[in-house]
Amino acid sequence: MLRWMFSIVKCTEGELAQCSTSFHVGRILALTGPVMTTHGVHPAATLSLIINGRHASDPALRAEVERLRALGIRVRPRVTFDLGDAAHFAAEESAAGTSVVVAVGGDGTINEVLNGLAGTDTPLGIIPLGTANDFARQVGIPEELTKATDLILESSPVRLDSASLNGRRFLNVSSGGLGAEATAETTPAAKEALGALAYAITGFRKLASLDPLRVHLEAPGVEREMEVLAFFVGNARHAGGGMPVTPHASPNDGLLDVIVVEQMGRAEAAMLALKVRTGDHVGEPGVLSFRAPWLTIRSERPMSVNADGERMTSRELEYRARPGDLLIHLPPGSETARAAEARGAMADGEAEPLSGPLIERREQRDS
Repeated sequence: MLRWMFSIVKCTEGELAQCSTSFHVGRILALTGPVMTTHGVHPAATLSLIINGRHASDPALRAEVERLRALGIRVRPRVTFDLGDAAHFAAEESAAGTSVVVAVGGDGTINEVLNGLAGTDTPLGIIPLGTANDFARQVGIPEELTKATDLILESSPVRLDSASLNGRRFLNVSSGGLGAEATAETTPAAKEALGALAYAITGFRKLASLDPLRVHLEAPGVEREMEVLAFFVGNARHAGGGMPVTPHASPNDGLLDVIVVEQMGRAEAAMLALKVRTGDHVGEPGVLSFRAPWLTIRSERPMSVNADGERMTSRELEYRARPGDLLIHLPPGSETARAAEARGAMADGEAEPLSGPLIERREQRDS
């Protein structure tokens, strides 16, 4: 671990070519080398900020960019306007050898950036500026702008699992049926006014018109025909503004947590919905739960589903766990980061572990 880190730190600007005889310089920095040490800023340090267009004029965000540049870090802001921009920009920045691609926005922005980084080892950073910020909250990423940025600069990236739905990656939870419809029908105005509470209000309204889906569900050791009100497939735990819909999911175990709510009456569904908000629904009557590396759900009629809040409709859903395929900056002391470090997840064939914050504080070096 230290051999790679110190070989990079000792490189001067003129020696960069010699330090990277068989690897892309930017990729070494992204995975193993600190961008700032007690010797100063490494000349190739770059942060690519993929900014949701709603936040482009935020004075605090502009001040943060100025602060980073004053530290000597190259900052490349990319502002999104249309659906798909964030994925496109993330792919471009990764190909250019940036040190970190940072999603600046909510869960939808993170999802697009995640997909733009598919097939790469460019680390993901998160500055959570959305309504729910479901993933950021559960892993402990600060909502305060400067603290979130400093976390990216000072932490080493760790490997987490992601998951995919019909080939598209997601990081958090995918839901179908009642849950997906509640997410889709929560208006931007309601989210702006009520925050995470808006999702719950819409969900309870949907209980008045229960419409079960008949599905064929298949996973290793599981095959069932059933009528369902909702289903949740979790790589992580929370959705819909902090509800632990898959409360035992972990992005470190290589498995999907699956929760299926079978058809039931309105009164039973309403009581179960209250338990979903606290994560106490697992094991209740009418709730099927299991873990699996893959899952297929088929229905004769189109199913409304979402992944990380992004909506789609399909008659066939193919879910896959993607073990250890994401590098991400997390709070070092968080439960998720500790589990990732304990797991020791490394890509096949790597001879050295991934390490190295973008900024190394003096007191850390001296200890």
